[in-house]
Amino acid sequence: MKLRFSSDDIQELNFVREYEEGFGVDTSIGIKEVRSSFSYKGIESNSHRIYLPGVIVSLFDGVRSTGYEYGLESDFPYMQMHFEITTGGCEYFPNAGAEPETLIYTGQHSLLFYPALKGQLKYLPMANAFSVEIELTIDFLRRIFNNDLGVLRTFGESIEKLQPSIMGNRSYPITPRIKEVIFEIRRCPYTGSLKKIFVEAKVIELLTLQIDQINTRQDNPTSSFKREDIDKLHEVRDRILQNLVTPYSIEQLARMAGLNRTKLQEGFKEVFGSTVFAYITQARMEQAKELIMDGKYASIAEVASLIGYKNPQHFTAAFKRTFGYLPKDLKY
Repeated sequence: MKLRFSSDDIQELNFVREYEEGFGVDTSIGIKEVRSSFSYKGIESNSHRIYLPGVIVSLFDGVRSTGYEYGLESDFPYMQMHFEITTGGCEYFPNAGAEPETLIYTGQHSLLFYPALKGQLKYLPMANAFSVEIELTIDFLRRIFNNDLGVLRTFGESIEKLQPSIMGNRSYPITPRIKEVIFEIRRCPYTGSLKKIFVEAKVIELLTLQIDQINTRQDNPTSSFKREDIDKLHEVRDRILQNLVTPYSIEQLARMAGLNRTKLQEGFKEVFGSTVFAYITQARMEQAKELIMDGKYASIAEVASLIGYKNPQHFTAAFKRTFGYLPKDLKY
């Protein structure tokens, strides 16, 4: 099982990655981890790969001052869960025109399958991006679904027939819960067998969240927004994330986007899977969680102030509503 990378511009991107059957993890251990980095003319990338039986979780973070692309070619069926968490984006264009393109931008996720990869993968410019790729074997999918891929609907049928497919035919917004599960994987406190159990459980949870969201959207289709409106909504979302301490009103955000209040609210929920204020609260709480776990700040009140809360009690209440436990519990 080989995945070949090729690039006319970047010599370091000409190599072959070999996969052993089932991704080659010693079942007596159950987990293997590899960290690596890549640097080339304004491109800085760090990767952390976690190998489990039938699963490879790859966490990437870095900076790209310019975009770049390279060729991909595999000699085995390729399935991936892909999440663009912050400021990144990628596009895959198969050489065979009849196969579906995969387009995943900031704040989106996708579940894709190709009987064999053969095409061009393009990465967009980014700053401080974080993305996650989870490669799955068909056998892993059969195991967790007890050999019944019916829950995957047409996507499952495509896998059975070895036909290329993107579940739901497009990318979908990353929900707050999906994002939280990804950060739980990133912060996993365990090692060895416990880490194997933990990460596999989180991968299954992410897959469940993806399937549920996509099936629900297909059962209850919503109106589509124009590309230019979606771009405006992404600009608003980016402004929010860059200034979490700023208490923006809906009117202020609508003016930034050049949209009316109703269109902003409806569009934001469709594109990002959450209301504006729920999204802001979730983002603030996730940042607070990171700050508390870093251990650099002496008090909960200090963390509350850093994310824009004047009243520590209000922050504590919001934190508990979000995560189900108090911020002080993270310190122990």
